[in-house]
Amino acid sequence: MKATGFLADDPGFSGAWARVSQALLFNPLQRDGAPAKARSPGLLARLDRWFWEQEQREREAYLARSSDIYDLERRMRLLERDGRNRLFA
Repeated sequence: MKATGFLADDPGFSGAWARVSQALLFNPLQRDGAPAKARSPGLLARLDRWFWEQEQREREAYLARSSDIYDLERRMRLLERDGRNRLFA
């Protein structure tokens, strides 16, 4: 018994597959070469960026409080080793 209606047997399968792959690769809402609208980041993305910026400021302030180059290197190693631990207080 042979399965019928299988898309691979259809001679137009390659053309249909090309159209589907084009639709998946590009923005489906973009039509006729018009540029897609730039979406503003969502609330969670903005909040995540704000927290990241706060952490960067804290790290920079922590490193800026070093007394000399050796203290700076020690603090940098501590930050690299301990990652997100709250070393800068």
